[in-house]
Amino acid sequence: MRVLLVDFDSKIPNLALMKLSSYFKDHYKGKCEVGFDVRDPDLVYVSVVFEKNKSQAGGLTYMFPNSTVEYGGSGWSLARRLPSYIEFVKPDYDLYPSTYSQGFTTRGCIRKCPFCVVPEKEGAIEVWQHPSEFHDDRFDTCMIMDNNLFAAPEEWQESVFNWFSDSGVKMMSPQGWDARLLTPERAAMLRSIKHVGNIHFAWDNIRDEKTIVKAIDILKDAGFNVRSNVSFYVLVGYNSSFEEDLYRCNRLKELGTNPFIMKYHTRDKRLNNLARWANRKWLFWSIPFEEYKKEG
Repeated sequence: MRVLLVDFDSKIPNLALMKLSSYFKDHYKGKCEVGFDVRDPDLVYVSVVFEKNKSQAGGLTYMFPNSTVEYGGSGWSLARRLPSYIEFVKPDYDLYPSTYSQGFTTRGCIRKCPFCVVPEKEGAIEVWQHPSEFHDDRFDTCMIMDNNLFAAPEEWQESVFNWFSDSGVKMMSPQGWDARLLTPERAAMLRSIKHVGNIHFAWDNIRDEKTIVKAIDILKDAGFNVRSNVSFYVLVGYNSSFEEDLYRCNRLKELGTNPFIMKYHTRDKRLNNLARWANRKWLFWSIPFEEYKKEG
């Protein structure tokens, strides 16, 4: 059996492909060649993360006329999933030059943000896999890819955070934590573990300003340096005006913390300028946006 894996457009190690690799290596016990450089494959698994690449990726079927070609990933189909006997295997971290473990402790989300595919793809919040099951002891860091861990049952949250605290493994969490669900107890759990990079929250809607102010106060009370260690994803180009986008950035500065602009399918030059200013801490804290515009 020869299995070719194709990572068409991932920006980080592709979890699904790592699980497929692990499954075939374990299931066929040395009788299967699997990886990114396999010639004359029997099976080809293609992962497409971004929908804009779907058409181009589909052309791969013509490159392998004698192979069975399977497609997956959010960019291909929100309904396509790994079977459970593959989904819950430990990923093959040798497939990539990995420096951290990664996985989901929950899937889904309680929110139904119209700009997000998670509700359609994963549904409501669901306990998934404990980090102890997908972490590799070779690494000192584990990426939690959850969409909204704070929405999980309290005992599950505690179990996940306690594992990080007890093991000393550093948490990497690129997704934005839900500021609307932040409590002093959850802030204390976040504070109890080591983190890689900033802790990110999200301020997607200007109407959530009071909630954001409260969350920042909770973080400060928990002992976080919100200027050095915290930032807020600010969604722009979706359902807000430029003036509202700039207001959120300046309001976060007043509150002593950092924005990080997330552009939603926009080429608006003003938003490009806003992102260049806000996403560079040294620039954001040194001059107001109006002066940055003049300099540009």
